[in-house]
Amino acid sequence: ALWWLFVWRYLTPVPADRLMLALGDFTHTYYVFRDLAYRALRVGEFPLRVLCLFSGYPYQAYPQSALFYPGTWITLIPSLLGGASHASLDAFHLESLIHLWIAGVTAYALFARETGSPWGGLMGAIGFAFGGYLTGYPILQVSIIQASAWTPLFLLGLRALAEGRTVTGALATGAAGVFLLLIGHPQMTLYVFLLGLAYFIFCLSLPGSLSYRKALRHAAWIGVLILGTSAIQLLPTLEYYRHSNRVRLPFPESGTGFPVQDVLQLLQPGLVSHWQPLYSGFLPLTLLIPALARGGREARFWAGIGLAGLLLSFGANFPLYEVFFQLVPFYATTRSQERHALWVSLALAALSAHGLAALLRGLPRARRWILSAGTRISGAMALTFALSLPVVTFLARQGIDPSDHRRLPQEVGLSLLFALGTWGWWQARARGWRNRRGLALAALGLASLNLAAFNRYLDAVPPASIYPDHPAAAWMAQDPHRPFRFFDEYRLPDHYGCWLGEEDIRGATSIHPEPYFSFLKQTPEPMQWWLLGVRYVITWGRELPDMHALGRTATLLQEIPQGNEVTRIYRLDPPLPWAWVVRAVRPVKTVEEMLAALRDPAFRPAEEAVVLGPAEPLDATAIEGPDEVQLLHRTAIEARYRARLSRPGLLITRDPWYPGWTVTINGRPAPLRRADGVLMAVYLPAGENEVVFRFRPTSFYIGAGISGLTVFFLWPLTLWRMRRRATPPRQP
Repeated sequence: ALWWLFVWRYLTPVPADRLMLALGDFTHTYYVFRDLAYRALRVGEFPLRVLCLFSGYPYQAYPQSALFYPGTWITLIPSLLGGASHASLDAFHLESLIHLWIAGVTAYALFARETGSPWGGLMGAIGFAFGGYLTGYPILQVSIIQASAWTPLFLLGLRALAEGRTVTGALATGAAGVFLLLIGHPQMTLYVFLLGLAYFIFCLSLPGSLSYRKALRHAAWIGVLILGTSAIQLLPTLEYYRHSNRVRLPFPESGTGFPVQDVLQLLQPGLVSHWQPLYSGFLPLTLLIPALARGGREARFWAGIGLAGLLLSFGANFPLYEVFFQLVPFYATTRSQERHALWVSLALAALSAHGLAALLRGLPRARRWILSAGTRISGAMALTFALSLPVVTFLARQGIDPSDHRRLPQEVGLSLLFALGTWGWWQARARGWRNRRGLALAALGLASLNLAAFNRYLDAVPPASIYPDHPAAAWMAQDPHRPFRFFDEYRLPDHYGCWLGEEDIRGATSIHPEPYFSFLKQTPEPMQWWLLGVRYVITWGRELPDMHALGRTATLLQEIPQGNEVTRIYRLDPPLPWAWVVRAVRPVKTVEEMLAALRDPAFRPAEEAVVLGPAEPLDATAIEGPDEVQLLHRTAIEARYRARLSRPGLLITRDPWYPGWTVTINGRPAPLRRADGVLMAVYLPAGENEVVFRFRPTSFYIGAGISGLTVFFLWPLTLWRMRRRATPPRQP
């Protein structure tokens, strides 16, 4: 019911009441990526690769495509049943928002187990699911909320393993671990696995746990099963990472995080940023007092996790992150360290659960100071906000509001109300209100209203078109000379080409194919536009560089005022064939040599090629005649050509090289070559040949085989053996 209070306006069928999640990452990246999968599946193709970004992108290998994560099909199945031209945005809203509910359910299971109190479990579940962290940017960056939602189940499974409940532990840890890897946010997976390691070691130190040796043996085998189940996604992703810009990030890029002043948002949202990931509400914050005083070892563990997460979330603004960057594996591949707020949010939720459970159990006389401390601290907060409210109201009337939300008086007023409510709750408890159910319901209601007041619609906007019409789309749609690509100088919304079905030579994903990206950075624009078959250029009102040396001219089609700038749309003529043949071949040993050759003003790509590795000899004495290369068929994973050559030559296609491509000539495999920086090429004999380039990534098929073996053989065998060992033998 509380989940519906937070999300109903995103899902209601009443148009006048409707809201949508903010444009940006949610719509232009995550939703569009779901839409790419939907459109491929709709025509009976599996989306191993897409054409619309980076001149061709290994879609399935990109971890956040999440094709095998069951939550993805919350969007895909209704969309396929509906049969519309694009995936359902309503279903995608549900896919993201349902993970708030999953987070609450899994957190309840974890904290109720830890505290032994269903009321404590509910307090922790509400704090985690509806606190400032999950209701902020994670619901827009969908893979983050998905990974976060399964974290409590992962920890619960590890606790069960440590306690010797091996079947339950294997199922919970295995399911959550597989989901984390299939969701495909490597940074969040790293954080969850590190937290899981710390929690598992802690649980093994508790009374009644298995021996370290036995428990670690169980956990290691479950880890193997998790990796095996996820291999269908994991192996292509690891292959992609080897060829991406994420092999290692420089420290300044990796070390971004919260400013230290973000701790202010533990008490008052909006003072530092639009989002408030550290905010958990007033009553949950004061429940830290009984948690730390009476919550036992679990509470102290969570206090340590929360403090570590807070300090790491500052990134390079606090020196602890430098230690992790240098010593902890894979930290040098991550950025935006404020995502450590996951640890903080989970720790605050756990401490509030332990605090409420401790108060409901009753306090011995020696611990009555806890009630006095809670009353005084909540009263001090209420007094602070009461004194602040007239000041911020007066400043707002003068046009001064330093908050990001620009509604500071209203939010300070709300803080005053909930601080007073917290003070009243502590007063009632201190004066002898001991009815456990009434006390718990009042605490849960107060915390729920507090979080709903600040976090419900932080990312909400009125319904709007995801991609407004743009003249560039009309120019490209009416062009009969296909295929072609376009170059956008950040004048169109991200992944606009993917929405239109046009091919962009760039994209907005955070993980780039590194050889291709280096090619774009180091190759002059006229050369990269020629090699990649760019026909349209959308730019910031600038003149294009001279392209006469490459036999091309630019025609200005339209100028469009856009803010204080002017957007210009150019068409490059003439249209280019999608493959061509050269006889002059220059072999080089490294990619750097290839890129250097492309920067040579004397290089003519229509007549010569730079090839990585040794060059095959071409007969220069053969009679020269006309060549004919015809593109017969082209999809994201296959291109078929008919080539008639008067003499042997090197056929070059404008599709980029990537592991998994193969080529056949008249049905026979041939060596695939890499030419002109990033393009695919193959040597052809004279005469008529049918040439077929196919994308068949070995990593995907090997991963599928490993996943099938693990799911249908190793998992059933493991659970059968665990169950057999856990069942006591029958007495005769």
